Amino acid sequence: MNDTRRKFLALAGLSPLMLLGARGAFAADAACYDADALPFSQKSRRRSVGYVEKSTDPVKHCGACSFFTGTQADCGNCQILGGPVKAEAVCNSFALKAK
Repeated sequence: MNDTRRKFLALAGLSPLMLLGARGAFAADAACYDADALPFSQKSRRRSVGYVEKSTDPVKHCGACSFFTGTQADCGNCQILGGPVKAEAVCNSFALKAK
């Protein structure tokens, strides 16, 4: 078997894994979470704290909040809400992280 064929077979064997990885990365970029799929309790809690998907204040956003733990650059978890939030979102419970 020549080197060209070996390289082709190796690449063909890894292609499905590479496609799955690329698809997962694209899905993560597409959305932090599906708001429609959240349980009623999460939706209710978000309404009660005035959660909005996009903050109008560049300094006041979930990514800069002490209750936010980032798992990705644009997505993380909120200790107040007990679930996923976008880093650019904000709510009435915002508390600036200590530096």
